[in-house]
Amino acid sequence: MKVTLEQIDELRSRVNVSYEEAKRTLEKNDGDLIKSIIELENKKKNKNSRNTNFTSFTNRLLALKMSVKDKEGKTMMDIPLVIVLFAFLMSFWTVIILLALAVFTSCKIKIYRDKNSINVSNLKKNMKETVEKIKVKSEKIIDVDTEDFPEDKDDSEESEIIIE
Repeated sequence: MKVTLEQIDELRSRVNVSYEEAKRTLEKNDGDLIKSIIELENKKKNKNSRNTNFTSFTNRLLALKMSVKDKEGKTMMDIPLVIVLFAFLMSFWTVIILLALAVFTSCKIKIYRDKNSINVSNLKKNMKETVEKIKVKSEKIIDVDTEDFPEDKDDSEESEIIIE
């Protein structure tokens, strides 16, 4: 079945997709608009669920922490496990020696899930707020600069340097 431009426009107005994807989906479904809408919405749901799965995995990974306590129970080190793993990859022998030293000095090494850990959504929110603050401050700085040096200044008062 031949798909018309009106059908493609209708599908694009209902589901935010490109002309090419709308045409391909309509041709696949023999011009049936309802089947095409359902198919495209299901594709979007699957894509969003993959992003959600990655975010939840990242949140769980960021929640893991490693704590090292001495004999008296004082915390010597309490850092995210991701940093320990990264350091392990970057300098294998240093981490091995430090872990062996902790074991020989009777330190307690504990890996646990922190309930109040950082999560990806909070990081995104904080980054957006920081970017907005930077934008506002930079606009203020630019406004102050343009007030100090107006561009419509009279050219008759040129600065001259005279060397005698």
